[in-house]
This record gives sequence, structure tokens and C-alpha cells, in this order.
Amino acid sequence: MQQMDLPGRPSRRAFLVGTAGFALAGCTPGKPDDSAPSGGFSVRLEGKLGATTLDRLPARVIALGFGQDADAAVALGVVPVAMQEGTSTPERIQPWVAPLLGAARPELIRAGPDRPLERFAALRPDLFLAVGDYYLETGYQRLTGIAPVLGYVTGPNLDPWQDTTRRIGRALGKESLAEQLITGTLAKIAAARDTAGLTGKTFSCSSVSSGGQVYTKNTPEDVLAVSLAQFGLRLSEKVTRLLSTTTKGVAAVGPERLDLLDADIVLISYESVQQRRAFEAEPLFARLPAVRRGAYLAIDKAEAQALAFPSALALAHTAERIVPRLAEAAR
Repeated sequence: MQQMDLPGRPSRRAFLVGTAGFALAGCTPGKPDDSAPSGGFSVRLEGKLGATTLDRLPARVIALGFGQDADAAVALGVVPVAMQEGTSTPERIQPWVAPLLGAARPELIRAGPDRPLERFAALRPDLFLAVGDYYLETGYQRLTGIAPVLGYVTGPNLDPWQDTTRRIGRALGKESLAEQLITGTLAKIAAARDTAGLTGKTFSCSSVSSGGQVYTKNTPEDVLAVSLAQFGLRLSEKVTRLLSTTTKGVAAVGPERLDLLDADIVLISYESVQQRRAFEAEPLFARLPAVRRGAYLAIDKAEAQALAFPSALALAHTAERIVPRLAEAAR
């Protein structure tokens, strides 16, 4: 895996996303929110690039960002007419989103700076959701010529998932349902945290490039580290001392210093099964204390993306699918 290429992000290379290296129960699409207005609708939401003003309830939505945009809309019962494709499954739809789509099949958009503006216009959107759109700044004005755009407040994939859920809920007339979604997700996180007993445990989370280079998260402020912190984990001090590459929050670890990855739990993602087998056979890696005691966990692309692009649905997926494995590894 090359260094940190995130979907839709022009200046970063994949870490836990473009390659293998980095639901709220009872919430189904199509259920109306009791708080949704039946008559007049007027909403104004501030964002970093400008305000979003809506004078009618959006019915046709295009989700441009990876993760939170489509996740929140679908969780709130609004299936986008088009959304950015997922990269963790052959179907190109994230596994926590697919079950909620029913028979709907949104048009899938490839990430990139070249917007298919004519196609967007032909879909007649009432709203673009773009809180996770890494290309929004360069394409914002052109998009607003087609429909209102709900962008981020801080930066793409940087706004807390609770804030994003609330803002998208307001834009879609689903404020009450958004609060229910947040409350239910926080309860699920708390239950998983209390059951797993991970509080205070340290971790490192790394990815291996196609050339064998190891990249590891090195700041607790990173989105992935924040996701795991919600379940009680904290980033190992060994990796927080490492200098970042040109990508903020990511450090390169040479093959002779794999010992720096050791922690209570070691997570690593790979591009392929063959790559994983080869790396796991490396003597320096095999000698890590965490590996020897069974506290090493290989995570797949979907699991890495659920951590790196948190939303209510993705965090529920983490609580249900990943945290039990982390707890087992920590024992």
C-alpha cells in the first residue's frame, strides 16, 4: 500500500482506505421522522466554505464524501440518488450501508477532482452532502450552481460524527431521528467498551505498502485513533514519538524498527492475503511481544475504513465486529 491515499482526497495516499491498509439497531430507510415538517421548510446551516440555505425539504440527495455523507443519509432514511463508491467490497457499497438500501441502487460516483457536473445536473439533486468531500474546496462554486451544498465546518472527515449527523439531520428534516441515532450509537459504543474491558490498553495501527513499507498512525488526534479511543484504547507512546512523513499523523517505520509497533494490541492492514503472509513471516515482526502472545490483529479494508471514516453506522459496525476481536487479542 502506498502512503495514505484516502478516497476522494487529492493530497494523501492510501492508509487503511484505498487499499487494505487504512447500524443503529432498528433504524431502516424509508421511515419518516415525526419531526420532519409537513408544511413550510426553511433551514440555514453554516459551513467553512459558505452557508447552506434550504427552502424546501430535500428529496433527491447526492452524497459526495466518503463515509459520513452517505452513511448519515441512509441511516436517517434518505437513500441518495448517487453517492461516492465504497472500496471495501466488490459491490462498491460499504457493508454497513448495503443492508439499509433495500431495493434501492444509488448511482455510484468515483472519487476525484473531475466532477461529472452534467451528470449531477441530470440527476436533479435538491442537495449535495459533502462533509467528507476532499475536493469540495476546488469544486464548491460549480456545485452550488446545481444545488445547495452542505459542506464541512472544520475540514473533510474532521468534524465529529455527532455534529455531522445533527447537521445532515437538520438539512434533511430529520432532527429527531438524528438525535435518536446518536443516542443509540453512543449507547452501543458504551456497551461494547464496558464489555470488552479495553480501557487504558495501548495500541498501534499500521498499514503495509505494496513495496513493503510500513506506515503507522502517530498522533492521538488522528480520526482513526479517536475512533478507537471511544472504546477505551489509547495510542502507544512509542509511535507518538515518531516524526510524521509529509502526511500529517503518519510515520514511516523501517523494517529494522518494527519493535516500535509493539503495544498491548497491534493492528495492521494489508493489500492482499499474500502480502500479509509474507509480512507475518518476517522474523522481526514474529518476535514482537504482542505477536507472540496473540495480541496482534490483522484488519481488513472494511474494518480499517470503519475506523478511519467514523459515522453512526460505521461505529456500530466497529462495536459489533471489531471490538470483540480487539478484546480477544488483549486477553
